[in-house]
Amino acid sequence: MSALQSAPGTPQMGTYKLYACMLVMLIAGTINMLLLKFQHMQMAPMSPGGEPEHFDHPLLQAGLMMGGELLCLPMFYLMRTREEAEQSSRVPKWVFLVPCCCDLTATALLCMGIALIAVSVAQMCRGTIVIFVCLMSAAFLGRRQQPFQMAGISLVLVGITLVSASAIIKAETTGSHVIGATTGSQMMLGIFFCVLAQVFQACMFVYEEKIMSQYIIQPLHVVGMEGFFGVCISFVLLLCLYPFGVNTLGAFHQIRSSGPLAISMVCLMLTVSVFNFSGATITQQSSSVARTTIKISSTILIWLAELAFGWNTFSTLQFIGFLFVAKGTLIYNRLVQVPCIPQSEETTALLKKKAHSEPIKEDA
Repeated sequence: MSALQSAPGTPQMGTYKLYACMLVMLIAGTINMLLLKFQHMQMAPMSPGGEPEHFDHPLLQAGLMMGGELLCLPMFYLMRTREEAEQSSRVPKWVFLVPCCCDLTATALLCMGIALIAVSVAQMCRGTIVIFVCLMSAAFLGRRQQPFQMAGISLVLVGITLVSASAIIKAETTGSHVIGATTGSQMMLGIFFCVLAQVFQACMFVYEEKIMSQYIIQPLHVVGMEGFFGVCISFVLLLCLYPFGVNTLGAFHQIRSSGPLAISMVCLMLTVSVFNFSGATITQQSSSVARTTIKISSTILIWLAELAFGWNTFSTLQFIGFLFVAKGTLIYNRLVQVPCIPQSEETTALLKKKAHSEPIKEDA
């Protein structure tokens, strides 16, 4: 959970407009993940006259997603009030650097994982973030974890284990339908990348809660500034890593050589921007209930789309794993109560406090 707060007294929009924002966020989040997989599936030469190769450039993809977040910055400048401008001027710019680095690393690792596993499996693996947030909150914030949180984490852990087992068994017995991964070891590597990405995502949330809770920052401002630093860092990294085999020029040649790949890059940046813009609006207008529901619904849509496109095949074990992940996430966020685990007074007070301190940003 991020501790960054939006400015108090935010005007409330109508119910239908809020629902429209939720729908837009759900669709944009689903498209983001599908586009990342689609890009890797495209084949184009990395040099004139070269052999077609899969588009496998996770750092460039992460940088482009940061570019989508950067598009939120001019929106913030155009829409901010005088009070919001004064509040943003009091925030030192360096506070955005650490969460930006965590976000960029997490995104690049996620792109590496998606290249090896089904995008629905990658999305389910992102549910492990509750585990790492819980552990880091206890270690760095000294926060005691409640019984319902431990129950939720346990269910998520069981669910991810089932999803991983399903992917590995499918790869070993029937051959994977996922381009790039044909063995259980490759599947396991892809899952490892996706889970490791959540470690950095959790670091970002805990850092924001520990260091930046004293600032009142508009969600669009945070997203835009992290996008700005992300683009700058990505550019420097791609430039420095080119002599070590990160062929960025080859990646751009692939993009120029493939119309679908080029269009998908533009669409990725736009959908990331739309996703974060709608997410920022929901952050100000609604609650964590809406965001958690949207995240779980997005996983369902991604899985259904993947099956419809023929990118994956149905697995009963994976479906059962998803149910465990979804149930664990709902319990962890206290959206579903376990009868045998009563809500303590401490938990009730914490939930009331959270009502006034909502997360500013969703992970795409």
